[in-house]
Amino acid sequence: MNDLDIDETLPGQEIEEDSKEEVIRRENSISPSGNSASFSFNDESPSEAEKAESLRGWLYLIAGAGYGTLVVYLVLVIQQGMNIPLLSSDSEVSDTSGALSTAVLISAMVYVTIWFFMSGKNHSFFTEDPDKAKFYAGIIGLASLVIIAISWEDHQREMVISAILTAVSTWSYIKSSEMKAKF
Repeated sequence: MNDLDIDETLPGQEIEEDSKEEVIRRENSISPSGNSASFSFNDESPSEAEKAESLRGWLYLIAGAGYGTLVVYLVLVIQQGMNIPLLSSDSEVSDTSGALSTAVLISAMVYVTIWFFMSGKNHSFFTEDPDKAKFYAGIIGLASLVIIAISWEDHQREMVISAILTAVSTWSYIKSSEMKAKF
């Protein structure tokens, strides 16, 4: 009958309790989906997911501000002829309808070019060959450069400003949308 009890002591033997405290360790782990986001328990620095969410918010802000500025530029500066610093030149646009239509056309072509280049491969039309989207982006981009070259003397400022605002806004919007899909 000298068998060990359940607590691995002999009958009549006192149980010695260790005063060692149990240490719980938590380690950062990489999520199984392969995302680079890991969660940190440090209060000092935000986690990767929080940083990505903050960056995504800033990109949306830039996109919204850029598109808003583009609309203000097209409507108030070109069409209405208002003098807004940094957006309007000292001389008035004599042909407002031509300048407006050229600026809108360039903006649309820049938007489509960037869309084809950045996320056109995800469209169902390009499932067989995703690189065709970049081919179409090149065609549309070259066509917009030809239009800029043809209309350069008449509407250079309008085309350049609208193209820059559209490019920055579109890039920011598509990049932030891609970040949302990752998380």
